[in-house]
Amino acid sequence: MEDNLQEIILDNRNLIYSIVHRFGGNDFEDMYQAGCLGLINAYKNFKNEYNVKFTTYAYPFIVGEIYKFIASNKSIRLNSDIMKLSNKIKKAEEVLTNHLGKSPTDSELASFLEIDLYKLYEIRSISKVDSLDYEYENNNLYDFLFKDEISIDNLIDLKDALSNLTKNEKDLIKNRYFNNLTQSDLAKLNHTNQVKVSREEKKVLTKLKAKMY
Repeated sequence: MEDNLQEIILDNRNLIYSIVHRFGGNDFEDMYQAGCLGLINAYKNFKNEYNVKFTTYAYPFIVGEIYKFIASNKSIRLNSDIMKLSNKIKKAEEVLTNHLGKSPTDSELASFLEIDLYKLYEIRSISKVDSLDYEYENNNLYDFLFKDEISIDNLIDLKDALSNLTKNEKDLIKNRYFNNLTQSDLAKLNHTNQVKVSREEKKVLTKLKAKMY
């Protein structure tokens, strides 16, 4: 098993290096090690049935681990280009919200900024602009919605659908599928009963599916 992991790291070290360079900072080797941890986590979770290249699947794992390292190390500063684009995304969201009368979808935001949708997700993964960004390490929601057919296109559709939820709906999904709270936990947290939480959850999941299919 350990030999396999070493081989996986060697085969994908250029991918990790390229991601680390995008972050910038002076703790290059430490960020590289964090990226290796993300790669290993991706390898342990990857399934051929996902119908996506391993490097594509591994990318957010690597970014996520590097970000966690940076977040815990206040001495590291993100690449200035990343911060500039992150700020542009925030401002564009405000402009489009005022213009459209609602929060823009990711597709609308990318089109407005004239950037690729994948680039938008990349910046968000690094700067954590969106609190409901990809969480491959804890992908219960993806498993529930897609079973064994997860693909990048599916994840993009899900991302757009999530962006159209209300704050309360986002909080419910985040707590249930990302923070792993039970319906009973949420009922106690919101001073209500489990039946009501269950009904609300079903309504939100139906809303998500309607936006995606």
